[in-house]
Amino acid sequence: MSILRKLDRNTIETGGFHGIVQKRLIVNSKYGPRFGVKQGTWEGVGNLVYLADSWFAEGVGTGLHTHQFIDVLTFVVEGRLDHEGSLEHGISLESLDFQVQKSGKEGFKHNEINKGTETTRMLQLWVIPERIENNASFRVHKAEKGKITNVYGIQDGNRTQIEVGHLSEEETYIPKVTSLIYVVKGKIAIENEIIKEGTLIEIKNQTIRSKEDSIFIIAYIK
Repeated sequence: MSILRKLDRNTIETGGFHGIVQKRLIVNSKYGPRFGVKQGTWEGVGNLVYLADSWFAEGVGTGLHTHQFIDVLTFVVEGRLDHEGSLEHGISLESLDFQVQKSGKEGFKHNEINKGTETTRMLQLWVIPERIENNASFRVHKAEKGKITNVYGIQDGNRTQIEVGHLSEEETYIPKVTSLIYVVKGKIAIENEIIKEGTLIEIKNQTIRSKEDSIFIIAYIK
């Protein structure tokens, strides 16, 4: 079976806010942001309703803002982000850190800002929780080389699973169910087709072979 769908970030418009440059690959029509680019994006899978690939120049930040009844996942691909807000204020996120902020009924405020001198690249994902907890919570995972790391889903009582794969050249991974795969860095092969950085695909039961050191996001319903 060939790739079911494919979206190259270079084929969609560039959006953003507060100086952040963004490619919004998933913007759910019901739960996605009310502003910004929507044309050409996908609806998502399960409770994953938003995926943006973003670049923060020196001094650029999201601005302090509030989330409630949504879980916000932040993956620092390159560079560093300083985290401010009502949860774990003042920590720094380094490259390959995967931050999970769960708003629950309480909600949280946050600002992610690049206080360094180099451009920071960050992915942000929004997931609608199935189990609404009373209190907001915060945790950080690391994308470990040679592993597929579950960063959201199982421990959150959510059928929608979010994983990050970080594979060396010629390492393989086979999704067990229909999955969305976003190639964050490097390139992978699906059968004889090469999928490069910045491409979102939908596949089922096909072997992913890393053609060089590669990082990719995996989203599926368990």
